[in-house]
Amino acid sequence: MSGELILVIDDSREIVKHLTEYLLPTLGHKAIAAYDGREGLELIRQEKPDLVMLDLNLPEMTGLDVLQALTQDSIETPVILMTGYGSEKSAIEAFRLGIKDYLVKPFTIDEVSDTIERALLESRLRHDKQQLLEKLGRAEGEMRRQIREMRSLFALGKSLTSLLSIEKVLDHALQGAMDLTGAERSTIWLPDNGERILQAYTKAAWDEENVVSEVHVEESRVGEVYRNGQIVRRAEFSSRGIDIQADRPARAILYMPLTVRGEVMGVFGVSNHDAPRAFSERDELLLSALSDYVAIAIDNARTYQATDQALAARMEEVKTLLGITRTITSSLDLDEVARLTIKEVHSSWNIEASSIWLVDENQKLLRLLVNVGTDPDLLSRFRLEFGQGIVGRVVETGRPLYSNDVPNNPYHYREIDEQTGFKTRSILCVPLIFREKVIGALQLLNKQDGFFDAEDVERASSIGTAVAIAVTNAQLFEEAASRQQLLAATLEYNGNPVIITDNDGRLLLLNQRAREELSLTEEAVGRPANEMLEGSPLMSMLQHPPREGRGLQRREVELHDGQFWLATIAPIPDYGHILVLQDITYLKELDTAKSNFVATVSHDLRAPLNSIIGFASALEQMGPLTEKQEEFVSRITDSAQRMTNLVTALLDLARVDSRLEQVRQSCDLEDIIRNVLTDLQGQAMTKDVALNLSVEDEPQPVLGDPTQLRQAVSNLVDNAIKYSAAGQEVKVNVSMQEDNVLVRVCDDGKGIPAQDIPHIFEKFYRGQDKASKGGTGLGLTLVRSIAEAHGGWVWVESDQNKGSTFTLQLPAGDNSNSVPEIEGADGSRA
Repeated sequence: MSGELILVIDDSREIVKHLTEYLLPTLGHKAIAAYDGREGLELIRQEKPDLVMLDLNLPEMTGLDVLQALTQDSIETPVILMTGYGSEKSAIEAFRLGIKDYLVKPFTIDEVSDTIERALLESRLRHDKQQLLEKLGRAEGEMRRQIREMRSLFALGKSLTSLLSIEKVLDHALQGAMDLTGAERSTIWLPDNGERILQAYTKAAWDEENVVSEVHVEESRVGEVYRNGQIVRRAEFSSRGIDIQADRPARAILYMPLTVRGEVMGVFGVSNHDAPRAFSERDELLLSALSDYVAIAIDNARTYQATDQALAARMEEVKTLLGITRTITSSLDLDEVARLTIKEVHSSWNIEASSIWLVDENQKLLRLLVNVGTDPDLLSRFRLEFGQGIVGRVVETGRPLYSNDVPNNPYHYREIDEQTGFKTRSILCVPLIFREKVIGALQLLNKQDGFFDAEDVERASSIGTAVAIAVTNAQLFEEAASRQQLLAATLEYNGNPVIITDNDGRLLLLNQRAREELSLTEEAVGRPANEMLEGSPLMSMLQHPPREGRGLQRREVELHDGQFWLATIAPIPDYGHILVLQDITYLKELDTAKSNFVATVSHDLRAPLNSIIGFASALEQMGPLTEKQEEFVSRITDSAQRMTNLVTALLDLARVDSRLEQVRQSCDLEDIIRNVLTDLQGQAMTKDVALNLSVEDEPQPVLGDPTQLRQAVSNLVDNAIKYSAAGQEVKVNVSMQEDNVLVRVCDDGKGIPAQDIPHIFEKFYRGQDKASKGGTGLGLTLVRSIAEAHGGWVWVESDQNKGSTFTLQLPAGDNSNSVPEIEGADGSRA
């Protein structure tokens, strides 16, 4: 970059004249001058030079004064300081004020040139960077526009190839052509049976009804395109326009041959009649791509209609053929790309035949994708093994191979020539490689204008790379589409309600059952979940879902009419969350009936048990007992007492589950825990176990039944003491987490085996560990029921030989009416 404006500020007119009139112009720069500091400062502010050459000693304002003024005004113009010998201290101060470099008078031309180049380097780089950013911005905008066009084109092509009515294909194609090119009119010309007349199907932007007219193949511009298959793009604004044998002349036209399987089947054109706008190369490219879709769609529609008319009496066969046709349609793009590639290869190399082979991963064989120059029916019968023939050799090694003396080549597979009648003299074969994996091969046969050489190998390899990408993308798209359809159908018709949200809380999926149960329609999809599910008990789960790596959450919810559901929510990594509902109403009814039965039986057992204990105790008062009799009485009393404890636990559990006789008052959980630890202090001292309480965050009160809360904490601490060895410690921690109070009870015991963790809160469950302590098997079940009755939950985290931590979580304040959450399937908190 040159031509920068440089301001010279120096009171020496000889130096100024030398720099501004001779040296700086010679170096390619423009120059202006000032003879004192104040004048120079004003010029900097007005002219905004690219560089300032500043003398240190100036009248009115010194060079340092000018630099300080520039700093105060935040002016970042690069400055070169000109000093004399002995001014090193001033130069150091100038560097602190931001100069880029300095020159010591007198200076040489080379010194001035080098110093200016160094000082301007940063600003030049900044200017170049800005230009590059502008270019990148323009390139990004163009790329985004092209992507939008390609997406529109792909969507239109997919829609066209799915239609089986010629009328619908024509209507969609004509409208699509006007949308893509901005044309005022679009027309498709198709030949009649004799191919002497082309029937025109037209759609115009001025709401003209679809017009069908005709032109002669031999006497029209359209007929010329149909005959030679060449694209025509013209514009004429100076005269009356272009005569196209229509109701009025056109200012611009773009005509495209409709080609399928290498044959011209019609002409696709757009035109502008009023607007003086010519069609661009981009319009030509878009219309050319659309023409391929239209040709395929028309051919498919004709095939379907002909088949339907010929086989009307055999409807089942028509359905089968339709299914096959749809399958083929989904991969026609790949076939067309392959055939066009082969045609380009032929026009570039002047060869007799060519083919593309693909690897069949299932059978580990090579199959023919497309070929030109040999009988496709005969050639498609062959399946080549890896290493078989020149094609198999290329696929096996992943390296190109060519030969100009094929009959004597050891890898030549002569059976193909014998079966097809084709004589192979020379061959070039290159692998199709995608991400370092060989997926097939491109083969060229019998070059007519010389021998295959290294240049041919390079050109063919470049084409092979493009073909490999196209083939792989088509295969991946087909596979992804198939999986997506399967997943969508599975979710939609699943018997359980399924809800999927993204990371922003928007509803991405509501299957049929979910819409029915939540009284929603498909219009809810895409809307925020908190709007569509306002007031639903599911919202608390969707607003506070589990984080990735924390498993899943389960809660029992009641939606309406007394129906109970088990709601399970789990994260979908980098996507959102999925929530599934299972109807557990009948299980809740069974559990209620079971609890009522247990409560009744337990209540009826207490009186006989009390009688047994009373009569056993009275035996000692009847007279002296033998040693054996005393032993029997003791055993009767102990057994009856254990039975009584079990019945009491069952009654407590039934009372909690039924929500009867529950007190609701504000409870200080810290006081309750301190009382529990005081009561259990004697038991802990007997086992030489220390009890330690820590309280964080000043926990809020809990609304609940103080007796039940005391019982829950007591059961957890009692368990921890039982499973702790002498000299160990039981730690109880109380803290706040959002709107919940957490009570953690930790011990250093042997821990819980992994297979026992999912079941330890179940009724009567006893661990499989032989060293398991005695008990009723209802203590932890009661803790869980109390937690759920208060709108909370309990879970355990344990490692064998490292101890266990039980966590009781309860809602603070008046939040006890929230729906309880159930721990994950592994026993830990979801």
